[in-house]
Amino acid sequence: MKKRCTLAMAMVGLFALTLLVFGSRAMAADTYDWKLQSVWRTPVTQDGLRLFAENVKKASKGKINIKVYSANELVKIRATFNAVQSGGIQMGCSVGVYNARMVPEAIVETGLPFGWSNWEEAWKAWTQYGIRDKVREAYAEKGVRLITVMPTAENCLMTTKPVRKVEDFKGMKIRTVGLTANIFKKLGASPTSIPGAEQYVALQRGTVSGTIFPVFVLDAYKLNEVIKYVVLPSVMSPPLMDIFMNLDLWNSLPPDMQKAIDDASTGHQEIMNKKYLNQGYSALGKFVMQGIGEAIVLPDGEVKKIRKIAFEEWDKLGAKSPRLNALVKTMKQFMKDKGVEVQ
Repeated sequence: MKKRCTLAMAMVGLFALTLLVFGSRAMAADTYDWKLQSVWRTPVTQDGLRLFAENVKKASKGKINIKVYSANELVKIRATFNAVQSGGIQMGCSVGVYNARMVPEAIVETGLPFGWSNWEEAWKAWTQYGIRDKVREAYAEKGVRLITVMPTAENCLMTTKPVRKVEDFKGMKIRTVGLTANIFKKLGASPTSIPGAEQYVALQRGTVSGTIFPVFVLDAYKLNEVIKYVVLPSVMSPPLMDIFMNLDLWNSLPPDMQKAIDDASTGHQEIMNKKYLNQGYSALGKFVMQGIGEAIVLPDGEVKKIRKIAFEEWDKLGAKSPRLNALVKTMKQFMKDKGVEVQ
């Protein structure tokens, strides 16, 4: 009898140990510890990403824990997309123009020059006009799940010479790249590629007479010491950055965890937008009110001329693939619906 009791107790103990071991493994499998690297060090961006991580943790009831890293902390900036694609890190934050080498459609994701005019319009185009679904499809083909987009600071043309009409662009050397460079070249300017860190000296020395960059750098990078004019409307208002993750990892998640990430993907964007807007307004306000320089608002007729050329460059981008063509047509429809002539 005593032996039977001892044997029974041993079996109970073994069963309890098995439950403990496999139960702890099951609990561990339900907890996710991920790394997210940004290509930025900008405080507003990093604060927004940390808020995103907090919202994901809350939405997942503490099961998904994301640690946010700044640019170059885990991998080099340009390697961020590939590191997420390969599973080296779980998540990334970048901008479409960086990702466009792998995902050409990401150019539209960032925003087309002289397109939407504010974050609300950008989000409407993204969510209500089907741009999100088309761009996500393109990312998925590269093994990446695009989670969401976020606003950055609006990009303005800032110059050392006044621009009051399209003809004033003729002969100007402007720091810009990509699709925007093509537009300003057609306007008569000479686009040139200069790293952001070198633009102060280039403007000071007259190597370039203008740059397209976030307006808050008038203060942050002290460009107000060399810039005399800010030309409006903004070239991109705002460009968008993104959050993305490894597609295999996304597909391995149970539906409730996928939903938690999606549910948490919008709680930080409006806060970022307000902070960027406030920084921009503050920098531009000081620039004008303190008599440092002038904000030039181009007449509607001049803006129409610029947009005509911009739309021609949009069409050239769309000609590169059927999906890009569909995205450009969607953006032109969006512009038409908001009352802008697109022909």
